[in-house]
Amino acid sequence: MRGSAKGIVVLVGIAGVGLVAGLALTLLADREDPPLLAWNDAETVARGHRLYDDQCAACHGGLGPDPAPPSVSNPDLVAPPHDETGHSWQHPDYALFELTRSGEVAELCLTGAEEGGMPQFGDTLDDHQILDVLAYIKSTWPEATREHQDGVNAMYAAQNDAVRRLVSDAGH
Repeated sequence: MRGSAKGIVVLVGIAGVGLVAGLALTLLADREDPPLLAWNDAETVARGHRLYDDQCAACHGGLGPDPAPPSVSNPDLVAPPHDETGHSWQHPDYALFELTRSGEVAELCLTGAEEGGMPQFGDTLDDHQILDVLAYIKSTWPEATREHQDGVNAMYAAQNDAVRRLVSDAGH
């Protein structure tokens, strides 16, 4: 093959590789990553419901059609509700995950709490269980409340994605 013919073949090859790479990037960019909270997945929500009733309802109150009552043993330590009357839906998913995992800052939401407060559920539940509980909570909100919270999530998409990747990389 002559020099100019080889050059054309190389250019065509490079252009082909570039075209394939460009199409792949376009397809990946258009692909929607799953949300951090799988609130519309029945199995996730069922797992989260069981965990919520066991770990959270005593302080935050029950959710859904058959709510468990908040703890009456110490009414001063009743935490804010997680239904639409509370404020959970005003926070992005990644922040709810971190607050639940660490317990930090969330204890400031408690009324009259002098000691204790929000437990560090990272010591009790694994990351996937925490996400299951939060997915359950989100599944109980009215559609308009979920839509509002989805708008908040849109502003924090990179943070939500980072937590989703970290939890996925940790395996389950």
